[in-house]
Amino acid sequence: MGGFDLIWLFEDDPKPQHDDLDWPIGLHSFRLKRGATEILFSIDPLAGEAFVSLFVDGEEVAILGNLRRPGRLSINRGTDHEGLTLWFEDESQEPIQIQTKPSIHVTWYLKAPGVW
Repeated sequence: MGGFDLIWLFEDDPKPQHDDLDWPIGLHSFRLKRGATEILFSIDPLAGEAFVSLFVDGEEVAILGNLRRPGRLSINRGTDHEGLTLWFEDESQEPIQIQTKPSIHVTWYLKAPGVW
């Protein structure tokens, strides 16, 4: 998947952490707001890290940070929804689901300790 799919999904160009780095080098952040809910999705494909922050009315309410070893991203396009799935290299970890349309939702099912 290229950066163009993420630009389409988040309806905006990514903001690089450092101005002199172009996709896919370095950390790039995508931001999207729907109503009172806003999501910040940041990914560094070469370093193998991702971050997700969720805001409501401008206040940060959830952070999924330092997500290590993302394996792949898939864009989900349906007739009534859009989003992405972030899969990990370790297939025993559940993927993170991010819905961007019609509203923003983040879902991540974690396994109980000792089940991994």
